Amino acid sequence: MSSRTIALGAVTKGFDLKEHVREQLNNQGHSVLDIGCFSKDKFVTYTSIGEAIAHTLHTGDADFGVFICNYGTSSSVGVSKFQSVCSISCESVTTAQAARKVNNANVLCMGASVVSPELACEMVNEFIGAEFLDIPGVPEKLRDFRKQASEQAMLRGEIPASRELRGFE
Repeated sequence: MSSRTIALGAVTKGFDLKEHVREQLNNQGHSVLDIGCFSKDKFVTYTSIGEAIAHTLHTGDADFGVFICNYGTSSSVGVSKFQSVCSISCESVTTAQAARKVNNANVLCMGASVVSPELACEMVNEFIGAEFLDIPGVPEKLRDFRKQASEQAMLRGEIPASRELRGFE
């Protein structure tokens, strides 16, 4: 796997897991942008960490983001509201890999209360190593649909007046 730049952040409850993941990423030769928190002594909001991770992705300063909170849900909510971000909260290697291949997610969120350090590192490896639409046997029409859906999800534009549901035909 080639070297990537990863924006890594956590709230206080995810600090220890963030440090474990950071060490692994550094040992693998990746560039880690440590967004914070920087200790367990100071409370930080998941929205502030999410905004910082989203900014690095939007500007192109990072290839991916990894965001750790207590359960993985707040981190996903805190970062996914920004343009250029598609986040997923994961508790398995399979889901982390599929989030990249199928949904083109660029931020992996996880919870320190539900994911062990070993599992977290394995999930990060699979997430940053997977490529969007690298799924053998998927028809071109479906690949085009997924690409378009991914692009729309990352726009985070205004909600359209029409409440029409769009699908794959």
